[in-house]
Amino acid sequence: MMPPVGPAWLGAQLDGIDPSPVVAGAYLLSVALMFVGLWMRDGGHGNRWAMAGIATGAAAAVYSHDVVNLPEMVSAVVIGGSIALLLARRSAVAALLWLAVAGHGLLGVAAMAMAATLWRNPGAFGLLGDDGAVLPFGGGMLVAGFGLGVATLAGALVLAFGRRLGELALLTSGAGWAAAALGFAIGNGAMVVAGGMAGVAGLRLAWRARRIASRALPSGAGLP
Repeated sequence: MMPPVGPAWLGAQLDGIDPSPVVAGAYLLSVALMFVGLWMRDGGHGNRWAMAGIATGAAAAVYSHDVVNLPEMVSAVVIGGSIALLLARRSAVAALLWLAVAGHGLLGVAAMAMAATLWRNPGAFGLLGDDGAVLPFGGGMLVAGFGLGVATLAGALVLAFGRRLGELALLTSGAGWAAAALGFAIGNGAMVVAGGMAGVAGLRLAWRARRIASRALPSGAGLP
């Protein structure tokens, strides 16, 4: 029987594991913070709002899941974040776009690694049906996440070697959709929300950049 609609039901739908109104509220707060950050015109303030939203969603995901390797996860976040912060602060402004390309390439690798890990042990993430086979929806999302990760990594390599940074927004979109697909596969609301908003933001930025480029061209020139 389906549980009555309410905060607990909302938590179950958003997370899939812990039907808690606290988890549901944290995810909704995360969405609100990321939405505010996405639409703010001041990039610096917008980034801070978005980072607060991602941190809130990540905390809700860790709280609601039975995490057995939390020290390793925290250590990886601290080490990776420290290296990224050091590089961003010490690199010249002209190199920041190249750092962004490298970061998106690593996101593609991370999506591929996560999809492969889930495929190797689907039972631990609730991806198996009663017959022991991988559920069609979960399997489809794993394939989509892996494919988008490959596309993101390939796009980063093309931009890096072709020295064409104008399509960086599409990398952001691809990495976001990969995270959203994998989030759907394992029932992680934070990944779905953050990935989906990153995907939409990347497409929106690419569309705006293309419009600006079209206006800058001579009349009748068009874009290839």
